[in-house]
Order: sequence, then C-alpha cells, then structure tokens
Amino acid sequence: APTDQGITYWGCYGTSISGADGTEIGTGEQNTADILAGCSATNNAAYLCDTLTLGGYSDWFLPSKDELNILFISKDLIGGFSNHFHWSSTESSDILAWGQNFINGAQANYSSKLGYRTVRAVRAF
Repeated sequence: APTDQGITYWGCYGTSISGADGTEIGTGEQNTADILAGCSATNNAAYLCDTLTLGGYSDWFLPSKDELNILFISKDLIGGFSNHFHWSSTESSDILAWGQNFINGAQANYSSKLGYRTVRAVRAF
C-alpha cells in the first residue's frame, strides 16, 4: 500500500495462533489468514490489512517478518512510511510478535501483542 494503514495492536495477547509463525517471503498471507482464524479481535493489525480495499484490490495482508524487512530495505523507493515500529504477521509467542523499527531497521521479537505499532498492508510480491 502507498501509505501506512494506521496504528493498532497485534491482537490476542496470551493466545498462541497456530500457523502464524512463518517468517519467509511468501508466508505473510497465510500468517494473516491464521491470525484471523485464531483471533476474534477486530481492529487488530491483521484485520486492518485483510479488510482493506485500495486501488481496486482487496487481497491485502500483514507482511511476514522477512517481507517487512524487504519493505524497510526499499522504504525510500516505496515511500510513505512513518519512522515508527511496524508490525509483521509473524508471531513469536502467545504474548509477543515480530516487528521492525523503520528508523534503523532493527527487527525485534520482544514486542508485546498489546503494544500499539504501525501497520502497512501488502499484496503478494
């Protein structure tokens, strides 16, 4: 997406989401589907991406850890990124999920699913 979708929480703190542990490029879409299937919360990061309709497309998802890193590497080319911590769809534990700092590129798996972080939806790439 050309801009961030907002700031929200990852969701389902205290619940392990079966299957939402893919890190590689190509796993974000399935991670997002798994989050939606295992987490009834709305307005979380995966929900914001899944319900997005933009540019005539409705197949948006929350990027995996490695997909998010590609976005960071390409952030100047893509544009529209805020200099904040962004969520990935990759879960780390029942209380933590992976994200990335868009100032210095550091990825971290210690971010609480309750924390409010920036969300950027992607489509398959």
